[in-house]
Amino acid sequence: MKNIVILSPFFYPELISTGKYNGILAKELSQNADSIDVICGHPMYPQWEVEPTNRQLEGITAIRGGKWLKFPKNVLLRRAVLEIWYCFYVLIKLLFSSKKYSHVVPVFPPSLFMLLVPLLNKKAKVIGIVHDLQGVYANRNAGVIKRGIFGLIKWVEKKAFKSCDKLIFLSEDMENVASSQYSLERNKNFIHYPFITIEQFFDEGNLAQIIPNDQKSLVYSGALGEKQAPEELARMMEAVIAKDNSVRAYIFSQGPEFENLKKQFNRIEFHPLVDERDLPELLLRSTIQVLPQAEGTSDGSLPSKLPNLLASGCKIFCITDQGSELVRLLNDYSKAIVNHKWDIDSLANECLQLLNLNTNEGADSKLLSKFYISSLVDRIIK
Repeated sequence: MKNIVILSPFFYPELISTGKYNGILAKELSQNADSIDVICGHPMYPQWEVEPTNRQLEGITAIRGGKWLKFPKNVLLRRAVLEIWYCFYVLIKLLFSSKKYSHVVPVFPPSLFMLLVPLLNKKAKVIGIVHDLQGVYANRNAGVIKRGIFGLIKWVEKKAFKSCDKLIFLSEDMENVASSQYSLERNKNFIHYPFITIEQFFDEGNLAQIIPNDQKSLVYSGALGEKQAPEELARMMEAVIAKDNSVRAYIFSQGPEFENLKKQFNRIEFHPLVDERDLPELLLRSTIQVLPQAEGTSDGSLPSKLPNLLASGCKIFCITDQGSELVRLLNDYSKAIVNHKWDIDSLANECLQLLNLNTNEGADSKLLSKFYISSLVDRIIK
């Protein structure tokens, strides 16, 4: 029997990032398995405030905990609370579970719980999915204390990865860096890009009052954290508006960084994350979607929203490290401009160039073929 358990604190009905990814993955896996369990928390991301829920996906059992959790504002402390709580929660649930799992699918990060899981499920196949390399961000932190903390993070991450029978990375760059830094057996590693999560793109007019028809719109939508360089992103958006007042700039997000930006920048229009059913319309109404990455972080992750942006056919303005995998992918997309430095004036000029660029309609089918979910299910189950 194929009894599968997905291990991640993030799960449906969270609207973005890993929570949404895990929900879609669980639904796809359920078509090829006898049972699917997900040991997870209640929705908490990106606000980092727990929102208790009893909602379930049909055919999938979400085993939720942490209703009482409170997360501090400090990023490192917040991550520590998540890691430690989830480690103990997984330990308790697996230790007292009557079900024998044939496949264990941990989704990283967090990683600490994987120091215990192999001891509890010795016969199960462990297939890890790597969304971010937390160790990569250690290179951007100065100071003895922070270096020590991130050194511990890298040690835990290495142990977690080595405990898996198979690892699936969301990008080639992540696989290369992890294999090099952690001495992984590369014959156990596979690459599968994030998958398209929107089946059809349609405009119901629900967002027309926010982004009017034919409006030149510069949009960032999604989570905001250190790796998105939020303050540089906002400064660049305001620089574009200063050069062309016919442009309106929007940030759709939630969470601590989002609230901080709202206090500092008054020429940008801030809105909470749109409902899932309105996401296709948001992409269709976006003249440009911005993909920002802090310098030196591109090896750590590939934006999970990239496939939907490509499928929508919107223009993409990307700031990322030179030579990164994101650059190589966007080089095959005719509606993208990529820059490598956070030079605000230069970025604003290039962004305006893209705003006024005439492009062909439609998506690149050859490029999109790299972002389908079916082969990922095969990697896990077969």
